Amino acid sequence: IVHRDLKPANVKITPQGKVKVLDFGLAKAIAGDPSSPDATQSPTITAAATQAGVVIGTAAYMSPEQARGRAVDRRSDIWAFGAVVYEMLTGKKAFEGETISDTLAAVLRAEVDWSALPPETPQSVRRVLKRCVDRDLKTRFHDVADARIAMDETPEAPAAVAATPPVSRNRSVLWPSVAAALLLLAGAGWWRALHSRPAGTTTPISFAVTLSGADRIPFDDMPVLDLSRDGTRLVFVGESEGHRRLYLRTRDRIEPRAIEGTDSASSPFFSPDGEWLGFFADGKLKKVSADGGVAMVLADAPNNRGGVWLADDSIVFAPDFTSGLSRVPARGGKSEVLTTPDAAGGERTHRWPTYVPGDDGAVLFTIGMLKGPGDYDDARIALWDPASRKVRVVFEGGSMARFAPPNHLVYMRAETLLVVPFDAKTRRVTGDAVGVNEKVSVDASSGVAYVAFASDGTFASVASAGGVDARSIVLTDRAGKPRSVSVPARPYHYPRFSPDGKRVAVTIGPGHGHSDDVWTIDLETGALTRLTIGEAKVGNYYPVWSNDGRRIAYSSDRAHQGIWFKSADGTGAEEALEPEAQPDLPADWSRDGSTLAITKNFPSTDVYLTSLADRKQTLFEPGASCPVFSPDGKWLAYVILAPGNPAQILVKPVAGEGGKVQITSDRGSFPVWTDRGLYFMADRRVFAVDVQTQPVFKAGPAQQLFEVSYDRGTVPSRNFDVTRDGQTFVFVTGAVSGELRQINVALGWTPELGRLTAPAR
Repeated sequence: IVHRDLKPANVKITPQGKVKVLDFGLAKAIAGDPSSPDATQSPTITAAATQAGVVIGTAAYMSPEQARGRAVDRRSDIWAFGAVVYEMLTGKKAFEGETISDTLAAVLRAEVDWSALPPETPQSVRRVLKRCVDRDLKTRFHDVADARIAMDETPEAPAAVAATPPVSRNRSVLWPSVAAALLLLAGAGWWRALHSRPAGTTTPISFAVTLSGADRIPFDDMPVLDLSRDGTRLVFVGESEGHRRLYLRTRDRIEPRAIEGTDSASSPFFSPDGEWLGFFADGKLKKVSADGGVAMVLADAPNNRGGVWLADDSIVFAPDFTSGLSRVPARGGKSEVLTTPDAAGGERTHRWPTYVPGDDGAVLFTIGMLKGPGDYDDARIALWDPASRKVRVVFEGGSMARFAPPNHLVYMRAETLLVVPFDAKTRRVTGDAVGVNEKVSVDASSGVAYVAFASDGTFASVASAGGVDARSIVLTDRAGKPRSVSVPARPYHYPRFSPDGKRVAVTIGPGHGHSDDVWTIDLETGALTRLTIGEAKVGNYYPVWSNDGRRIAYSSDRAHQGIWFKSADGTGAEEALEPEAQPDLPADWSRDGSTLAITKNFPSTDVYLTSLADRKQTLFEPGASCPVFSPDGKWLAYVILAPGNPAQILVKPVAGEGGKVQITSDRGSFPVWTDRGLYFMADRRVFAVDVQTQPVFKAGPAQQLFEVSYDRGTVPSRNFDVTRDGQTFVFVTGAVSGELRQINVALGWTPELGRLTAPAR
């Protein structure tokens, strides 16, 4: 809610002392003398909503953007909040003039008389008021919840302000309550976080961190955020146009900032002092200053499963999907193996290491089992003891335990966050687990929850993206004109046309591998046919047709993880492409049926070509994704994400003879090569490129065809396709599962854990 007309006349106090804010969003003009000298009583100048080019509000409390007739958002209410609180403390208006025009001029240019504030005004309040009436929208508070946090950063309490002339006693007593009410309004509902709290209460302060500079938080099968031990710094993975890097948000700043040197980063974690960051990128464990800079490579980690920086300045990490834990000095040096999964005991992987209290270097981690590689409900939480160098199981039935000071473990089971009492000295569970009333995002297929804890009681989590989506299949022509397909609403993903264009293979499920299955849709009849019938919590996804339309390749995360084949009519047995488990994704099948292009090492992918005659795999292009064959099979188009640059589409000969050709001049991803040319997407625009491969390769300029509002996918997961004749496109429409854009932060959250786990009376 953007009020647009906060002023003293719209703030009332009941006889019981309750503060109320009135006239929400009223846009009703009232008659008045436009030359009235009292700007407080000037008419509310109104127009339609918050559109640009009109002036709305009351002159003395208007933000500069309102006064200029520009579009407004909640930052205008924050400006008015500052102006009202200033007036309550000083008895004078922050901006005033003889006429409304003079008052508006003061709003646009005049400096606030900060010397008028009573001497007893806390420094934290002074800082907050200056940030509220900052004319620069970039540095003004963006969310009023942060104003309350900034007020709480010093031990001084706003209610301690003494009554000094010209402020009456009633004003000095009531202003904290009125300020809290205004904070509630501009914060759009954070009452528990913003209401003045009596000493001794344990209600946590909550606020949201929204993305800036990043479109989304990617849905990964790895951790995407961490908190410094003192809770003042938050790091998370952000993605824009398929390009990933780390972002840092400190408690004294509103906007997160990108960290230089962290391109393609995943699984970030802080050093104990919060000055350094460990992360994984390009198959390596790296570290970088929290201020950004050149990252230092510490160790190989081709497919990481998390890391933790210990107090002895060493880093413990899981380098691969099915590895144990290793340790390397944070300053660099030789790494050593700490644990090895006990295959005889049914163990498959050791992952998601974290610290526990003490300086001895003990590590808490998750043991995933062989019987369910995509099921972590039966995983074990274990402790590696540095003295004995042995592993002890702490409890069974959960994954990704995190220590929540002073005496709890929080972990994930059945896609739910749970808490259990934990003795930090003996390092043993001391009670029963209970559910935590927090809706957080998880990837159950890898046993990861998007949560982080700090020693000061701060808790951060990525807000849940909701349940399984109900989506539709949409076909369009080359002009973008849509027509629906008569199939029931399901969570569809990754549609692929059959070679004759009469059928579409899709994934139905959450879309990130957990409990997904491959189906086919007959576009003439709307009939749905299930191709794979996965076990519980086992996903089958990313279908690719053979040239004759008789077989479909897809990826599976069952015990034998990797690429499989099956008859397109659903009959017959499945066949594994690879003799050993590999987390590979099929991308395209050559027209002659001899070669399958695949991507490895997701999310930092490499393109490989697999000969279907002998199953030999050859590296085609490192750091690439989304490969597609030309119709004659002699060229391959793919996407490159160069650090610091937008995604680009390149073409290279399959035989390796000749150089690379860049197709896009600005940006582009998700290529599809048809008989009519090459198609791709940039932002939400669909482009076509005329391509000639014989006698020499030649590509024309990219021509925009149309714009779409449908889900395009995330590299390398293309969420649309084109028929071979280039005439028909298929998209999925509806809510996007895993569209993560907000991090919730709660300060002083650990007392809530104590309340949840307290024995019943």
